[in-house]
Amino acid sequence: MQNKFLLLLIAGFFFLVVAACASAVAAPVPTQPPTFFSTLAPAGVATVAPADTAALAPTQATAVEPTAEIARPSNPGGPGSAVGLTADAEAGKAIFVANCVKCHGEEGKGGIANPGSDDGTVPPLNPIDDTLVSDDTTTFATNLDLFLEHGSTPAGAAPVFSMPNWGDGGKLKPQEIADVIAYVISLNTAAAAPSVDIARPSNPGGPGAAVDLTGDAVAGKPVFEANCVKCHATEGKGGVVNPGSDDGTVPPLNPIDDTLVSTDYKTFASNLDLFLEHGSMPAGPSPVFSMPNWGDSGKLKPQEIADVIAYVISLNK
Repeated sequence: MQNKFLLLLIAGFFFLVVAACASAVAAPVPTQPPTFFSTLAPAGVATVAPADTAALAPTQATAVEPTAEIARPSNPGGPGSAVGLTADAEAGKAIFVANCVKCHGEEGKGGIANPGSDDGTVPPLNPIDDTLVSDDTTTFATNLDLFLEHGSTPAGAAPVFSMPNWGDGGKLKPQEIADVIAYVISLNTAAAAPSVDIARPSNPGGPGAAVDLTGDAVAGKPVFEANCVKCHATEGKGGVVNPGSDDGTVPPLNPIDDTLVSTDYKTFASNLDLFLEHGSMPAGPSPVFSMPNWGDSGKLKPQEIADVIAYVISLNK
């Protein structure tokens, strides 16, 4: 009886060992759970490892919108000196009318046929190709300047009209190009903001050398007192009667006409410099007082003009 019990015990122990070994052989090797991609892949096709597929998941798409290619002329070359000049859109309008209307239409509105070109017409400038437009004025001006400086031939078999190289050909001076650029920019910003006519002197001419000098308001004060108080009063506060003028008084400089004011110092200075350089006759049948041409006549040196400008700007801060 005791021998039978011992045999049964040995047989049971042997069965447990065999079962455990079989279980160890049959158990699958642990793997990572199948990914979305691996469950869809047909047999025999390699799947992408989970670490590599994360970037492809729809929730982590990294596609970037294609950048618009900025329009460029066919002729090579960089920006000219016009980009660094203070421009006058009003002066640019006259130059545009004399030279550009033939191809681009009045106010740049286009509609001029250009046989032999792929487009069939000369591109309008109002509105202009939107890839040329920029909130940064210097960038906008540079984009236009490339065409004006170097010219461009439109795509096509034999276009009748092409853009002249106004700068390289010496057909327009840098200041004229700068003014035309300012005019074209003004055509494309009028819709965004109401147009304001900036006060301008009656006498023509562009900014003088004073604009590029560093003005000293303290030095400008005695120059102002010696030459300007008679008409504009102490500290430019105005109130001086001017018989024969439409206004009846000499305009004050403190506060000054707000169309002349700019947060950009050089623009503010240029607006004032035009009056100081070239003078101005106020509207009216026979005004007693008019603005002398301090610069053109040599009555004030460029540095003195720069100092007076700095002083007047200081009065309006």
